[in-house]
Amino acid sequence: MQFVDEARFVVRAGRGGDGSVSFNREKYKPRGGPDGGRGGDGGSVIFRATEDLQTLEQYAHRNLIRADRGRHGSGNNRAGEGGGDVVVEVPVGTLIYDEQGLLADLADAGEEVVVAKGGLGGRGNSSFATSTRRAPAFRERGLPGEEREIRLELRVLSDVGLVGLPNAGKSSLLSALSAARPKVGDYPFTTLTPGLGVVDDKTYREPFVVADIPGLISGASEGRGLGNRFLRHVARARLLALVLDAAEDPEGAEGTLRAELYAAGLGDRPLITVLNKVDTLDEELRDYLRDQFPNAVQVSALTGEGVPELRDLLERRLRALSEREIAVAAVAREHRTFRPTWSGMRVEKMGEHAYEVSGEEIERLALRTDWENPEGVENFQRELERKGVVAALRRAGAAAGDEVRIGEVGFDFS
Repeated sequence: MQFVDEARFVVRAGRGGDGSVSFNREKYKPRGGPDGGRGGDGGSVIFRATEDLQTLEQYAHRNLIRADRGRHGSGNNRAGEGGGDVVVEVPVGTLIYDEQGLLADLADAGEEVVVAKGGLGGRGNSSFATSTRRAPAFRERGLPGEEREIRLELRVLSDVGLVGLPNAGKSSLLSALSAARPKVGDYPFTTLTPGLGVVDDKTYREPFVVADIPGLISGASEGRGLGNRFLRHVARARLLALVLDAAEDPEGAEGTLRAELYAAGLGDRPLITVLNKVDTLDEELRDYLRDQFPNAVQVSALTGEGVPELRDLLERRLRALSEREIAVAAVAREHRTFRPTWSGMRVEKMGEHAYEVSGEEIERLALRTDWENPEGVENFQRELERKGVVAALRRAGAAAGDEVRIGEVGFDFS
């Protein structure tokens, strides 16, 4: 399966079912009255994190994901069946964005978020019966479900991120540290997708995950090379290991790596320095590097030299990280579970004889109205008067015959 860490598509929740206009016609019940049931609510689109997926490949070519609509109500006060929800499973570590920004960060298995809420079903005519209105012959229409464009971004979750220039030997080091078997060879090659390996040893309290991050080049923070893809995956790691090729200008490589991490806002991340490929050096060069990098660990992923010591050091550093350091290292998580919507009313003059009324409650009323039913239209007009919309239009200068628009609905003012 191809590794894909970004996908974009539209999610559409189900529309609510319409209410029913019905009257009880049973024998011996001449005054059975209205018994139209309400429509069912539309289904929602829900995203859930799972450890069974490691890529967004299955969503790379999707254009639309939609939930079922609610069924219409019927007589005898029978409510319509609700539309089924659609649960979209994504890998742990997936960030969900919409047009307004970050919607949710699913960093834990089983975590879920509703990204498009289904529309409410409309009420049947039995809901409008009162002591003075015994036989209402109108109903409400169901509301449309939410629709938005979603962008998914996968960030690999790991305890340690191996950071280095292309061909620094990160994949070989991952293989030496863990049971992972990434593609490696004695030829110019760079990792194109993150690789994960679990370091599990009886001497450790808990296993930890090491990620081989795609090779970084100068200017990555500005989008060069793999650019943001590198930064996206390294941002999740609690601890960074700068892997330097000991035989190829390690001082310059370290400067490039630190500069790019700093430019990306990751300069304060806990890190250690690892000098790889020391098997190609003589003792004099090794002594020189000990002086230049006094805190670095010298290893050879090829021969295994220094790998056990590095494994122990990583485990100690991870154990020593305080809760505060872990919180700083983790990506800031946010759930926009509540989007406040202005629920008042505003009347604006759009032209010489045109007016627009906006407001959540008024717009919902217009969407719910059955415009083909005269009684439904009369009820809409009564509600406009009761809510003060008619008076507000008159104060704004509206006269009989002027065009009034509420959301997607237009009509002549009278």
